[in-house]
Amino acid sequence: MLPTPDTAGNAPAAPSVSIVLLTLDGMPEFERALDMIARQEYPGPVEIVHIDSGSTDGTLEVAAKRGLQTHCIRPEEFHHGRTRNLGADLARHDIVVYLSQDAIPANESWLRSLTQAFSERRVAAVFGRQVAPEGVGPLRRYAMEWTYGPEREVRDLAAMPRLTLGSYRFSNANSALRAELVRRHRFDETSPMCEDQAMCRALLHAGHVVVYEPDAAVYHAHERTVWGEFVWAVDNGIALRRNGILGDPRLGGEMRYGLRRIADELAYFLRRGRLGLAAKGLLINAAKWVGVQLGKRETRLPRALMRRISTIARRETVARASRP
Repeated sequence: MLPTPDTAGNAPAAPSVSIVLLTLDGMPEFERALDMIARQEYPGPVEIVHIDSGSTDGTLEVAAKRGLQTHCIRPEEFHHGRTRNLGADLARHDIVVYLSQDAIPANESWLRSLTQAFSERRVAAVFGRQVAPEGVGPLRRYAMEWTYGPEREVRDLAAMPRLTLGSYRFSNANSALRAELVRRHRFDETSPMCEDQAMCRALLHAGHVVVYEPDAAVYHAHERTVWGEFVWAVDNGIALRRNGILGDPRLGGEMRYGLRRIADELAYFLRRGRLGLAAKGLLINAAKWVGVQLGKRETRLPRALMRRISTIARRETVARASRP
């Protein structure tokens, strides 16, 4: 679904774009992201919608210096779904691009690559590749390469023989959506995270097409300890159950998906004689699998346990305690 010439033989016009940047103490990556946005070779109109939730590290000063009009919210007002909906409401253009404050476009053609598929009307959303930057360890680097590979994907439910967890994989760290569809479907404002995967599911089941475009690459990755990976997995399990993805009767192959990922990683490091990394990777993947299983069973587990192993449970406990 690449852009095709119009009836006059000209290339289709580039869509107008609103890049939504959500920040909280985003320096210095925020400034680097702005530098790369300014260098984009993009022929269409572009605006930046900047929403900040309480930065004190110079982010606001950099935004003002670059001429951005920052929409400020209180830290406690930030919510992954609700704040992205706010960004879409503030956007003036046809395509809303969501870019994490620490996701740095890899080249000057990033924006063109991320938006070119919208020349096909059925395309509702595109997400791009995430590449581990320098300094990221081999396990995390491999995980990013496995998740965000070099092959382009076009997802259309009418052409998909079966649904798996991978069918709904989508990331707002580097994505573009039609503004009209974001406003119509809205990001889930009840789920604490994974709002991007819920949106992907909603768009697919509404008959739209979602594209993964590896040429639209950014540098972005987060290193975590084994415990950090476990807690992150617990939170994902909680969110994916609440937004209806885990437990969806149409979805199959959860175990198969996880086992294939573990087997691929194990084989990769064993072939290279990296026995220590293979063992550590196995430990991390086991921790993540257990974390997801616990997270999706949150309502059946003691609250005290959930507060120890989930940032979502701790945050919600604090919020309940602060209510009058």
